[in-house]
Amino acid sequence: MATKTIARPSTPSGESASRVTVLTAPSRWPLLLLVVAILLSAGSIVGLLRLQPDARVDLLIDPNASAFKDQALFADAFGADPVVVMARPGPGASLITPDHIVGLSHLEGKLHQAAGVKKVYGPGTLVNTLAISTTTVLLNVCAQEGKSAETSARQQAVAAGKSQAQQDQAGQQAFQQAVSACAQRYAKAFPSLGVPAVNSPTFIQGVLLEPDGQKVRPFWTSSSSDLPELKDLRFTASGSPALTLSVADSVFNALRFLVPLALVAVLIVAMLALGVSTLLTIAVAALGALWTAGVAGFLGLPVTPATLVVLPVVLGLATDYFIQSVNRVMETPGTPKERVSVAARRILPSTGLAAVATAAGMLAFVLSGIPLVRQFGLFMALGVAMAYLANYLVGLPLLLFLARMIPSVLNATNVRAAAGRRIASIATLAPAAAIAIVVVGLAGWAALPAIKIETDPTQLVPAQDSALAQAEQVRKEVGLAGEIDLVVEGRDAASTDAVKWLDEASRRIAAQSGGDLKAVESLPIFLAGFNQGTLPDASRTTLIFDRIPSYFTGAVYDNQRGLALSIFGLTHVTSVERDRSLVSSLRTVGDPPAGLRAFPAGLAVVADAALSELQGDQLKLTLLAIALILLVLLIGYRRVTPAILAVLPTVVAAGAATGLLFVVGSVLNQRSSPITILLGGVVVAFATEFGVLWLARYRSERAGGIDPADAARVASVRVGPAVAASALALAAGFAVLALSSVPMVRDFGLWSAFDLLLATAAVLVLLPPLARRWYA
Repeated sequence: MATKTIARPSTPSGESASRVTVLTAPSRWPLLLLVVAILLSAGSIVGLLRLQPDARVDLLIDPNASAFKDQALFADAFGADPVVVMARPGPGASLITPDHIVGLSHLEGKLHQAAGVKKVYGPGTLVNTLAISTTTVLLNVCAQEGKSAETSARQQAVAAGKSQAQQDQAGQQAFQQAVSACAQRYAKAFPSLGVPAVNSPTFIQGVLLEPDGQKVRPFWTSSSSDLPELKDLRFTASGSPALTLSVADSVFNALRFLVPLALVAVLIVAMLALGVSTLLTIAVAALGALWTAGVAGFLGLPVTPATLVVLPVVLGLATDYFIQSVNRVMETPGTPKERVSVAARRILPSTGLAAVATAAGMLAFVLSGIPLVRQFGLFMALGVAMAYLANYLVGLPLLLFLARMIPSVLNATNVRAAAGRRIASIATLAPAAAIAIVVVGLAGWAALPAIKIETDPTQLVPAQDSALAQAEQVRKEVGLAGEIDLVVEGRDAASTDAVKWLDEASRRIAAQSGGDLKAVESLPIFLAGFNQGTLPDASRTTLIFDRIPSYFTGAVYDNQRGLALSIFGLTHVTSVERDRSLVSSLRTVGDPPAGLRAFPAGLAVVADAALSELQGDQLKLTLLAIALILLVLLIGYRRVTPAILAVLPTVVAAGAATGLLFVVGSVLNQRSSPITILLGGVVVAFATEFGVLWLARYRSERAGGIDPADAARVASVRVGPAVAASALALAAGFAVLALSSVPMVRDFGLWSAFDLLLATAAVLVLLPPLARRWYA
């Protein structure tokens, strides 16, 4: 067996004059590295200010999918999911007053100019539009009648031989009489409307109230205002945009306490494991998180419920890399410069290989079609790089200065020695028993496709969320909690056949929904409303579109894009699984007439597409993450056996955790949050580092001529405590996420912390016997 002498920590006097390399820079140029860190921190502060919370619905759907293109077409024509605002007057006050309608009209006009607003439908705009349209129509009709009367009177005056002055007088008098008679005739025909003006009480009530004068016609509008006419109104905002904004705010606000709490947690773990020298963890971990956030800000990566988990985890990861450096310095004799130099040469390559493998595993998620998952993978890979860089630029240079000032602080602690002996004692498992555990753990992966995903919106937003409470309040008042739309597209989407098909399909969908869907508005309903309750023929349809303002027709018909719409209201908040069946009923309602295409639209369709893609991604992305990690290890080791051994314990642990997640969900009837089902790949990516570190020490001892059993024992004694401390620091970074008010973030943090500890135990228990047996 070939052996070689291990390089001793003492450095020859001539080494100080050798060229500076990446591995020697922390001990040779520590001040320069710290200056680079300061410059990077200054730039990161600028990038940090660019970070924005984001919980847009389209983060959940592949922009290249046909469903997304349909949603974009629908949104361009009719707007996306509406913001619904309910206006309520004070006790005993009336909502429908001239001042309120004038104020609402002004408010709605301002909102129409706001960025991101497609259309505004509200009582103020409705009354104003009808007043203008009615006045215009009446003026045109009465003017035509007046002109006809004037012409007839002039002709009669000419026939009677009257002078020009008498002809003009007769014509003017006839014109005024005809216009007056016309106005009186229309006033008698519509006595309840009064004068068509936005501040006319009679006209307002005639437009907004049902014939009995009691029930208010429901209209959806937007936002609140400080207009004086509306000072006594209370506004309640709701709708999908309001809910997603609430989640985004919760995510961003959570960072204010999660990041400091995570920093305290990892500091406590580090100090308990390796003593007061790890106080430097504060600087290393904090800068790692700052750089991650700053670079993410420059790259335009948003803070979402998925990327929120990254910053606390980066604190744990930076602490992890720093702990490995401290551990190596503690066991290295010599001068401060020699100790840091040897530690850097020994630990940076192994932690570097682990970091590249971790980042590669996280980059697997970038291949997901769902933007939310892609951003999570990018943010996490960036965090891995910044955590490693923080240890290199700040951790090792600060250790050098600390060793020069207080050398005793970096002496090995009794806790570390005792932990090493305890860890070595649990690493004596027989290879046959280790193989049995491996088989059981790998079998747990079979449960991955069977894990149920939580899709109930009420379970995915923070508990006691005000936006959810407002949504329920609006639902109780108007009887609707959201909408699903059926869209017909074609060159003649308003043809008689198209309208008839849309009417029949809409009735069939509502009847088959079990009460979950209620027909709210549609092109057939709109047209029938102007044709005595029956669908009009082609000529009548054309007349309606010519006479009715586009403000109204645009709600259900877009002539430019050839789109007709049928809107269904959700009578209560439904789960995504129920939405899936409702969306399916819209897709399978039947084929429209030739030349037309029908498709569903709305948030429910987006959620359905996201759920389908997420379920398809869970196995594909997890396997891809493991494959990329294994590929990096194969490149690093240039041998198959160590690469497989480094990743195998974590794959086993992740499989066991997956099986346990399925069992817990089945027994307790619980569902996993959408991002939790990607947990397997995340845990394998992070925990593989521990296998790499243990194998690095094991290979080093074997290279020194020590037999496999002793090499495994020494590796467990020397590296085991640092691995355990690193795992606890990482787990602490994940565990603080359990304090988030966002359920999906909370569940991800809890399960990640548990799985990391399980994976660490698997490395320390399974890797020694497996290495003794297959890597001797």
